[in-house]
Amino acid sequence: MGVRRGARSQAGPGPGPRLEPDAAGYFRRALETLQEGLSAEELALFAPNVLAEAVAAGPGVALDPGGSRVLQALLPQAPLGTLARVLPPLVVGGLGGPAGHPLGARVLEAALGRVLPALGEAAGQAGEAAGRVEEAVGGLAAAVRGDLVAFARHPAGSFVVRALLRVLAGAPGAALLSPAGASLCLQVALEALQRSQSPACSRLCDVLIGQLAPPSPAPAESALVRGLQDPERSRLLEAAMAVAGPQRLRQLFQQQLKGRLRGVAAHRVANHGLQRLLDHAPADVVGEVLSELGPALAEPLARGHPGVLVALLGACRRHPGLQQEALRCLFQAFGCWEPRERRKACVGLLAGLRPFGGGDKDEEGAEPEPSLGPVTLPGSLLLQHLLHFGDPGPVLGGLAALPPPALAALARSPPGSRVWDALLASPAVPPRARRRLLRKLKGHFLSLACHRNGSRVLDAVWASASAPARAAIADELAPQRQALQRDPHGRGVARTLALDLFLRRRRLWERLQAAPDRRHRLLGPLLED
Repeated sequence: MGVRRGARSQAGPGPGPRLEPDAAGYFRRALETLQEGLSAEELALFAPNVLAEAVAAGPGVALDPGGSRVLQALLPQAPLGTLARVLPPLVVGGLGGPAGHPLGARVLEAALGRVLPALGEAAGQAGEAAGRVEEAVGGLAAAVRGDLVAFARHPAGSFVVRALLRVLAGAPGAALLSPAGASLCLQVALEALQRSQSPACSRLCDVLIGQLAPPSPAPAESALVRGLQDPERSRLLEAAMAVAGPQRLRQLFQQQLKGRLRGVAAHRVANHGLQRLLDHAPADVVGEVLSELGPALAEPLARGHPGVLVALLGACRRHPGLQQEALRCLFQAFGCWEPRERRKACVGLLAGLRPFGGGDKDEEGAEPEPSLGPVTLPGSLLLQHLLHFGDPGPVLGGLAALPPPALAALARSPPGSRVWDALLASPAVPPRARRRLLRKLKGHFLSLACHRNGSRVLDAVWASASAPARAAIADELAPQRQALQRDPHGRGVARTLALDLFLRRRRLWERLQAAPDRRHRLLGPLLED
């Protein structure tokens, strides 16, 4: 018996290899035998022989009407060793293989439905066969994850997706969650179900959390903490927490995380799970996290986990009632809360993730001067959150204490330029404070205009500036027109400011800048031509 590739037969529509006539006849007769009825003893002899022929025939048997129905009938009782030989060829090819065929998808569904029972029956006895089955499921999960939308919309592929999710969600422990493809497939499934607002999202979320982090009867133990500490399980738990509702997150926190936050925040893997919790937690949970972890924020910072601080401030940004306490805890962790004069140095300390102390004081105990060193991405995020707090005064004071070259350097830094974006966009920043800081950039506009990040900040400053402020910027840059033209970023700034029109017809330029409709200003150079 064999398989013909590409040949059209009466096996039905769809892609994939076809059975030779002799093989198709064999499985047709096998189906007739099954339909006639077999005793338990006869079936025990019949099934291994037919399944062995199916393995020899290859994946084409799943696309044959007779072969497909035989496999659907026999696979639900197949032993793990047989399943390990039948399943791998069925998962090859994605929607171009059996998974995309109306008959093959049904066979694959039956095979996937047998995976968990077969693994349970052969626990600890068939390591090699179990490994082949898990590898096949992981490969299928990777294929589905790579094209989930196409699988979900495909008439045959959708059956495979549902069967696969039942296997992955029902696997005990990490039996099938360890392949990266399996975990990623479930993560994408959670995201897709949430976007579609399907009620299946909460059910899948509850199943995953129940499997990976069941409530522990011992108060001193937490399955959720152990799961978050595991590199393989933590990703899936994080995805589940991202779609879990407020009540589910509140329950998880109260039962398994409360009182354990310092250890979680200090763990190299688990701290990411705490960040995801904070990203989605309701106000009462964020408040309890702040109360427990706030006084010890220096610990995750010292461990190299600044993301915990960023996530906590981001959560408090959503809940204004917690902002003052969060600000105090953060400044205490960086050593710039007391005395009050030290707060002027907060921008440099936060931006560089450089807590005060350990070399910041000289031998005479002098306080550090406001300065700016290298700006880190987490430090930039901390400053951005603080600028969106209801009272951004402490950070504004720290920015005002920086010398003008440091403010210009902040605008030229990739993460630092985002701090300027927040300063310009935050509705909590008083316009007067914003104008005072912008005036300190005078004399540095050329260095900003000829820099990739600085030019973007200058564009944002220009878009929000008043007519007199725009005139001041143009006054400074107009004499530097030749230098601007030599730089690719500078040329863009010169066009935005319409410096040619400014130099030739300043009164028209001023009228266009003062026009309510900013589009008139863009037409200035065209009107001049």
